[in-house]
Amino acid sequence: MNAQKVFQYIACTAAVAVMGSPALADMGRAPVSLQGTYVSIEGGYLLHDSEGVVGYGRSTVAGVTQDVEVSPRDGWFVGGTVGFVNQSPLIAGLPFTRTELYGLYGRTESSSSDTSPPLLDISLKNDDATKLVTGGSSGSTSVERRFAEGGLRFESDSMTNATTSITWVVAPFIRWSGEDTDTIVIGCCDLRRNASVETWMYGVVVAAEPEIWLTSQVALVGRVGAGIYGFSADGDFRSSSTLPSPDPFAAALSSSDDGVGFRGQLGAGLKFKLTPTANLETFAEADYFSNVGTAQTANNQPVDTTASHTGTTDLWELRAGARLTIAVGP
Repeated sequence: MNAQKVFQYIACTAAVAVMGSPALADMGRAPVSLQGTYVSIEGGYLLHDSEGVVGYGRSTVAGVTQDVEVSPRDGWFVGGTVGFVNQSPLIAGLPFTRTELYGLYGRTESSSSDTSPPLLDISLKNDDATKLVTGGSSGSTSVERRFAEGGLRFESDSMTNATTSITWVVAPFIRWSGEDTDTIVIGCCDLRRNASVETWMYGVVVAAEPEIWLTSQVALVGRVGAGIYGFSADGDFRSSSTLPSPDPFAAALSSSDDGVGFRGQLGAGLKFKLTPTANLETFAEADYFSNVGTAQTANNQPVDTTASHTGTTDLWELRAGARLTIAVGP
């Protein structure tokens, strides 16, 4: 990840989004005055900026093998929230008068393919890095990444004046992410390599959300938050071919990684009051994870004997979309 790029993104977003929290549910206050229930749905464009997965190799005229990496970037997300507002604190001794149960799901995918021109080769190494087969006529790699998150948000609204407020948030969360990679090289024989990595995260984010009503119908809202989480990543790796049995390309490996990560969030949006009990929000949000499980597949360099294994990478998750929040209780 380019440090200068990250810094520029944070600086630009922070200039617009002064404060925030997990990218779910209505930013700022809910459209319920004293006590009641509300629901929220959201969806839109998803961008993942993270490390790619090595697929097949592609030789050059100079005899050098270039590894083809695939990193899914573009995708979509959907989410929903059920919230409850109370006049008095929900938990004795704590200031929270609002709680939300939320869920979020997203998916990205990408692929790459090459056909070998004359005098050049497509190559692939098996997962335990003991066999490198060259001479393939074509190769392709596809990578799909998915995530699902759920949790609770405990909130307290603090009024600065009639048009300005800050919502303070504590949000424990559970998040699952999955990454599936499939590579195939076709030539004198068919070579296949698959990888599947799952990551579980358990953590909490502490944040704040400012809300400033510019007119009676339009408000500027924002998010900024930071948290910590523990993670556990498990990966399975398999390679095989159509070579005569016993298959010399066959390998099956499993590995895991675990530890602690940092989560940071920024966001900004415009909230439109459709009715006294309904808000429509257009928003852009960034979610940063310092450690997410990924497949470190064997490369296609002849001198490297590093087998496929589970590793970690950082992830920028950028979301842009719309969110509708409606009060359904008194």
